[in-house]
Amino acid sequence: MNYDDTPQRRLTMSLRQIEIFRAIMIAGSISEAARSLLIAQPSVSRVLQLTEERLGFLLFERSRGRLFPTPEAKRIFEEVEVAYDGIQRVDDLVRALVAGRGGKLTVVCSPSLGVHVVPRAIARFNRLYPELPVHFEPLTHNNLVPRVLFGEHYLGITMFEVAHPNVQTEPLSTVPIVCAVPLGQAGAKTTLTLSDLHGQPWIDYGHDTPLGRVVGAAFGDMPRPAPIVEVRSAISACALVQEGVGVALIDPFCVDALARTRIDVRPLAPGRTLTVRAAYSRAEPLSHSARGFLRLLRELLDEDLRQAPH
Repeated sequence: MNYDDTPQRRLTMSLRQIEIFRAIMIAGSISEAARSLLIAQPSVSRVLQLTEERLGFLLFERSRGRLFPTPEAKRIFEEVEVAYDGIQRVDDLVRALVAGRGGKLTVVCSPSLGVHVVPRAIARFNRLYPELPVHFEPLTHNNLVPRVLFGEHYLGITMFEVAHPNVQTEPLSTVPIVCAVPLGQAGAKTTLTLSDLHGQPWIDYGHDTPLGRVVGAAFGDMPRPAPIVEVRSAISACALVQEGVGVALIDPFCVDALARTRIDVRPLAPGRTLTVRAAYSRAEPLSHSARGFLRLLRELLDEDLRQAPH
């Protein structure tokens, strides 16, 4: 077998020998090279001797205690510097990625999550990684899943199940569905049942929407009221409740402190929940920055859950 055809050709100079050779070329002496590498001088001398024995020619001429690189050493050094420039670029890239300066964070989310929660998480993330660009886009569920599947490094945040074999999901938090009614209509009740909403002007969702299916499951065998208005998002439903149009079941993410001064919001009894999930392509593992963003988002969701009115 020809030597060049072996599966793993042995390097004529090991990486350690190249490192020490380069240090001697730059420092001009064995003692200074040893000092720059933080190793003992005899170790440098021994590695240099072994390197020259392996190569079969001298790298340095010794004269009056000084080292003078041979023409062969100068040729080798030129190529070593090219290689070290490449290594430096790799190291610069790694440092940038660790510091959050490399790449881009691309987040798509359910519309309700895009009102307050995800923007707050992005604000926290931006304070930690101010140089990392962020693309943020609220999308309906039907548009979010294709973007995660076919976009480049998209991170999805959704409140609904994703049933696709090529999408990986991670649960982040579980929150209750709440009833939204015009201000003062809930009275002193701490929870509301579907029966409490019976006879009220009903704001519903398209039955083909994810939230529409959740509402349908909440009613179960009970008849679902005919809506006075049909919408496709909890944001629209909440806005209509604030205008006194009717009552609705909503997720809690579209309701901020100001909205709670304009409507009554109560948990549904018996309780129904939604799970906030991260969604991303199985073909593209999450980046370091995406993992960091999810950690911040999970912390924020936990804080909101602890502070939510009961």
